[in-house]
Amino acid sequence: MIILHDVEINAPFRYLWLKYVTGVNLGVHCAQCLKGDYSIQISPDTGKRPEILLDEHPSKVVYLCGVSKPYDWSKNFHLAMREVEGESFEVDQLGIRMTVENAIPLPIEAETMKANAHPKLADKAYSTCRNWQFANWLEVTCLLDAVNQ
Repeated sequence: MIILHDVEINAPFRYLWLKYVTGVNLGVHCAQCLKGDYSIQISPDTGKRPEILLDEHPSKVVYLCGVSKPYDWSKNFHLAMREVEGESFEVDQLGIRMTVENAIPLPIEAETMKANAHPKLADKAYSTCRNWQFANWLEVTCLLDAVNQ
């Protein structure tokens, strides 16, 4: 299971959520393009926590998203990760600081969207959405099928 250690949320977020990703729906963007259940442990009020166990729902892929307050897209936080026992990494960006245990970060990139060539790609609301970019990456790589079996 993924464990978040020494969590510090120091920036104001209008929305801050973590989703246990179980599938994608490329017909929509933002949080709804990532299918799965939300964590009840992560919110804009999380503040400082010594440890958060990500064991609420069965999924090996999770996505953490923070929408800045006031809204400024360059201050939005995005982190996709996959459970990998024994791995760890540090996060210190955009007002979120923590050590992540038993996981590796996953890419959130626009290039994969082009390879997928989804019809919504021409719509700027979709193509600039990092949730949707990651959903496309998941679709192209078939990672969810591989890790959730």
